[in-house]
Amino acid sequence: MKTLRIILADDQLLVRAGVRALLESLPGHEVIAECADGNQAIAEVRRQKPDITVLDIAMPGPSGIEVTKAIRQFDPATRILILSSIDRHEIIEQAMAAGANGYLLKDFLLAELQLAVQTVSKNGCFLSPRVQETLNHRLPDGDHAGSTVLTVRQTEILRLVASGKTTKEIARDLQISPKTVEFHRAQLMERIGVHDVTGLTRYAMQYGLIT
Repeated sequence: MKTLRIILADDQLLVRAGVRALLESLPGHEVIAECADGNQAIAEVRRQKPDITVLDIAMPGPSGIEVTKAIRQFDPATRILILSSIDRHEIIEQAMAAGANGYLLKDFLLAELQLAVQTVSKNGCFLSPRVQETLNHRLPDGDHAGSTVLTVRQTEILRLVASGKTTKEIARDLQISPKTVEFHRAQLMERIGVHDVTGLTRYAMQYGLIT
C-alpha cells in the first residue's frame, strides 16, 4: 500500500503533536513536515508536493483559506483537508470554494480522522457530520439538486462522483458503459457551470447530496 505523505499546518504545537501522533498511528500515513504559519505551509507544499495537506484556518500570516487559494495556483494535485474548530457556514463555504477537499472539526474521533484522510486521498469530499448539518440548514426546504435542473440519472452520477468514485466504478454500480458516464458528467458540468470534479463536488455539498 502506498504511504500517504502528509503536511500538517497548525500554529499550536500541542495540536500539531496530537494530530501527528494520531495520523502516524494509522498504517501507511506519514507526516513529512509540520508548519506553524501560513507562509511556511505554502513553502513546504511547493517544495515537497505532499499527497495531503492538513490546514488550520486561523494561523499567523495567510489564513488556511488564503493558503488553500495559494496552493491551488501551483499544485492542483495535493488534497487539502481543513482542520478547524470553526463551524460557521460562511467560513466552511469559503474554504471549500477556495479549493479544499474536506473540512474536519477539531473535536473529531480517530475514526473520523481516518475516514477524512481516506476520503480526500481518493478524490472524494469529506465534511464532519456537524458541518454537513450546518450547510444543510442553509438550504430552503425542498431546495436540492436534481429537483429542478438535473435528471434523476445526472443526480445519481453527481452523488457518485462527489463520493470519490471513478468512472469505471460508477459504470459498474449503475450498469452502464464508462462512455455513458463520461457523457453524463460532461452534461452535468455544462449544466451546473463547473469545469472539474472539484466543482461538481462543491455543488453536491452545497445542495446536501453528500451524506
